[in-house]
Amino acid sequence: MLTLIDREIRDNSLCVALPCLIGIGIIGFAIFVAFYATMGSSEILLASSGILMPVLLVGFCGLGASQMYSDRANRISSLLATQGVTRSRILAARVLVGVGTVLASLVPPAVTILILLWAFLPPLSFYGRMVVEIFTVAILAGVAGYCVGLLVSWTTSKAWLVMGNLLLLSLVTSLVWIKGFGPDVMAILLLFIVAMLWHIWHTFTSASL
Repeated sequence: MLTLIDREIRDNSLCVALPCLIGIGIIGFAIFVAFYATMGSSEILLASSGILMPVLLVGFCGLGASQMYSDRANRISSLLATQGVTRSRILAARVLVGVGTVLASLVPPAVTILILLWAFLPPLSFYGRMVVEIFTVAILAGVAGYCVGLLVSWTTSKAWLVMGNLLLLSLVTSLVWIKGFGPDVMAILLLFIVAMLWHIWHTFTSASL
């Protein structure tokens, strides 16, 4: 499994690194705002967590698309199958890399912003809860976007990739606008992720070699 994970990271190094670099950019911006903003620093600090979220969402979708597109183009899963590796293990390694990238991109900024809020704006309770909710929704949305990329790039129609991205962005934006960052949105995104992963597993494992 570790070999498969390492191969996925190496084969998609740019798509793995880009969201992580954006996460580092969010950290840098949050630190800059915390130390140098003179008015409304807390609002700017919280807003900084959402500035690049749409870019990250597209980046996560692009990672899933890159993994599946390169598989289709180079017949990677077919080659690995001849070496006794099941498609379920290939997909599991692929999803672990995708979810790991989402967490590596979003968890450090969330922790950084929580620390900055605790240091510069005590008490933490209200803003801390808000940050946790925002980043929980962002992580679930990122995994959902990654799943969309996996699914649409396993199809032959490239139009589905663009439509899938736009549909997901519209869905997440509408959910957040209507419901906020509460448990309702989290539950909907979680159900969406489970349904997508099941459909991806069925589609990927049943495809002809």
